[in-house]
Amino acid sequence: TALIPRSWEVRPTANAIRLIAPDRQEAMDLIKGARSYFKQSAERLQCELMIVAHGSDRPLLRIKAQNQKPSEGEELKMSDRQSALLGADYMRILGFLMHQRQEGNIVIITSNTTNICLHTNDLLTPARAHWTAAQFTGYNYLRSWRASREEYDRLNPEFEQLQTLLARDGYVKGYNYSLYRPDDAKCSYSTDYYLCRDYCGDEVRIGVSRPQDWQLLEPAEIN
Repeated sequence: TALIPRSWEVRPTANAIRLIAPDRQEAMDLIKGARSYFKQSAERLQCELMIVAHGSDRPLLRIKAQNQKPSEGEELKMSDRQSALLGADYMRILGFLMHQRQEGNIVIITSNTTNICLHTNDLLTPARAHWTAAQFTGYNYLRSWRASREEYDRLNPEFEQLQTLLARDGYVKGYNYSLYRPDDAKCSYSTDYYLCRDYCGDEVRIGVSRPQDWQLLEPAEIN
């Protein structure tokens, strides 16, 4: 808590710690400069950290320790979600896509064997992704998962960690990571990932996120 200003309220709950900032701008300023600190703190404390602005219940940042042990209720929910998509057929997946769209969530389906984007719904806008949803069909996401703007031959370790978690659990809730957009801007995202063994004969990962769950970390370079 060394970086937390005195004007902030720290409110522990059963499985999380809520950090309440006096206003949104102050929260965003601290998040921008201390994201790695919060991620390390979540791992050290083995709990979820949420940053919210005073008067709002919607988290501006939500980080869950990757190895945090879920509560009994969370374990049941996780089991339900895994069984819902791991062996889901095409019609069941379509129903899932429709439900998530009705909930206002972005859904992206990516081949887990080729890393080619197979589907993106219409809620992914250029304001967040630089491209339109249609432009991502056929896009190789390994380009975005590269280790740095210049290193195309080395992957971001967060990609390997995601693959490990999906192979082990079939579902990863609130995964926090960074990607390079097609314009080479670096952004951070928070996404729920589902593994599906048979989407038209291919193993895929399905990412679900809210449109606001992203942040620009490094703008694109202007030539």
